[in-house]
Amino acid sequence: MENDNNIQNVSDIKEKIILTTISLIKKSDGLVENITIREIAQKSNVAVGLINYHFGSKNRLIEICVQQIISHVMKTFSGIENSESNRNSLHQKNSEQKDNSEQNEKSDMASFIASVFTFLLNNPEISKISMLSDLAQPNAESNSSVSYKAIFKAIPATEQENIRKLKAFMLLASIQSAFLNRQIIDQLLGFNLNEADDYYHFFRLITEILNII
Repeated sequence: MENDNNIQNVSDIKEKIILTTISLIKKSDGLVENITIREIAQKSNVAVGLINYHFGSKNRLIEICVQQIISHVMKTFSGIENSESNRNSLHQKNSEQKDNSEQNEKSDMASFIASVFTFLLNNPEISKISMLSDLAQPNAESNSSVSYKAIFKAIPATEQENIRKLKAFMLLASIQSAFLNRQIIDQLLGFNLNEADDYYHFFRLITEILNII
C-alpha cells in the first residue's frame, strides 16, 4: 500500500512539473530558451533536483512538453478527438466533398495542409523542437506519426489504401522539409513560405502534382 502511494506521489509530481512547464511554454511566445529550470521548480513548488531526477535535464523536459502540445493540436486536426462537433464537421466535410468539383477538392486539401503549416509558422520554436525530436527518436506514437495519420484521414478514399498512405507520407515530408528549410525555399523554389498566399499556392501545387483529389 505504501509503495502504491509512493508511485502515485511520483506520478503526481511529474504531472505537476509537466503541466507547469507547458503553461510556461505557452506564455513564452516560442522563446523556450528563456524558461529556466529554477522558474519551473518555483512555480511547481518542487526542488530543482527533483526535475533533474525525473527528467534528466531541462531540454528533455521541454521536449516532452512540446510533444504533448503538438500531439494535442494534431489530434484536433485529425479528428481523433471524437467530440460531437468534430463528428458533425467531418460529416459535413464528407457531404461537401461529394458535391464539390475535382478542383475544389484539391483546394480543400491544400487548405487543410496550409492550416497545419500556419500552426507551424505561428509556433516555430516548439514545432522545430518537435520535428527534430521525432527525427532523433522516431516511433509510431510520435507527433510526426500523428500528423501522418491526420493527413491520411484528410485524403479522400478514391484510390487504394497503400497509394493514399504513400501520398500522405510524401505530403508530410513536404510540410516538414518546407518548414525546416523555409528561409531558403525562396532562393531554391521562388516561394516565400512566410507569406500565407505563397505557402497556400505552394501546397496547392504539391497536391496537384500528387493528384490528391
